[in-house]
Amino acid sequence: MFSMTTDSVLPRERTEFWADLVSRHVTPMCIQPAGGEPVRGEVQALTIGDLCVAQVSGRGVHASHSRPQIARARSHLYAVCVHIDGEARIRRRGELISLQRGDIFVTDSRHEFSLDLERPWRHLLITLPTQWIDSRVARPELLSGTVLRGHPLARLWASHLASGFALSGDFSPAAATLFSRHSIDLLGQLLEEAHCDHPTPSEAMRAAIFQKACHLIALKYGDASLTPAAIAQGLKVSTRTLARIFAANDETVMRRIFDERVRQASRLLTAPQAAHRSITEIAFACGFSDASHFGRAFAARMHMTPSQLRRRQQ
Repeated sequence: MFSMTTDSVLPRERTEFWADLVSRHVTPMCIQPAGGEPVRGEVQALTIGDLCVAQVSGRGVHASHSRPQIARARSHLYAVCVHIDGEARIRRRGELISLQRGDIFVTDSRHEFSLDLERPWRHLLITLPTQWIDSRVARPELLSGTVLRGHPLARLWASHLASGFALSGDFSPAAATLFSRHSIDLLGQLLEEAHCDHPTPSEAMRAAIFQKACHLIALKYGDASLTPAAIAQGLKVSTRTLARIFAANDETVMRRIFDERVRQASRLLTAPQAAHRSITEIAFACGFSDASHFGRAFAARMHMTPSQLRRRQQ
C-alpha cells in the first residue's frame, strides 16, 4: 500500500505538493488554499487486480480542472468517488452540489469541474481509463460531474468498493482480478441505468432476458397478436434492447416466434390425436392468421408444405 500525508511538508509548500501529487496520479488540477483552514492532504492507495483504489482525505483547498489542465492531460481518466464523510461540494456546468455521505460522484478529465474542499472531508475513489466505461454506456458525455444518490446499485457498488479496500490484503491474485472485473461491470451498469431510460443490461441480465423471452414465446405462440413490442413490455425492457439481445444470439424476435409456431404446427400435423384437424385449423391454433402465409412460412423452414409433411407421416 502507498501512503502519504502532507504533515511532513512545510505549510507554505503543501498546496504545491498536493497539486503535484494529484496531477501526477489522477489528473492535472489547479489547487489553491481556501476557507482559512490549514492545507492538509492524506492518501492511502493500493492496487487490486486492474484497479487502483485509494482513500483520500484533506481540508483547506479549492481544486479545479479547467481547459489548461485538460490540455495538459497525457491520458484521460474517470475518477469515481464515494463521499465517506465531511463537507465537500462539486461544481459542474454551473451547478454547485453539496455532497452527502454515501454519494457517488464522477469526474472526467476531458471536461471541466471544480471541487470545494475547505472543510475536512474523506473519499474512497478509483481511477480508470475513460474507454473502460465509455464502451459500456449509451451517453458517456453525460457522466462528468454526475452525483448518484439513493440508487440501489450505487449503495451496492459503494459497499463493494469499501469491502475490497478493507480486505484486499487477504485477496489471492485470482480474487483480486475477479474483484476488479466485478467492480467495473457493476459500475458500468450503474452509470448506464442512471443516464438511460432503457439501460443496456449486463451480460447476465441479457442472458436472463433472452431465456425469459423464449419461454414467453413458447407459452404464447398461439396468440396471433404476439409481437416484439408485446414481449418487451412484458419483460419491462425496450423493444430496441430486446432486438439487440436477440441479435447477439443470431436471431430476431419475429423469426423466433415463427420458428416456434412452425415447430408446434409440425407437431400437430404429425400427431395421431390431431389427425382430424384441418391444416387451416392447425395454422390458426399456432398463431397464424392467414393460411397462405402459414404455408409459405412452413415451407421455408421445413422444406416441404404442411400437406406433404402430413402425407409423409401417414
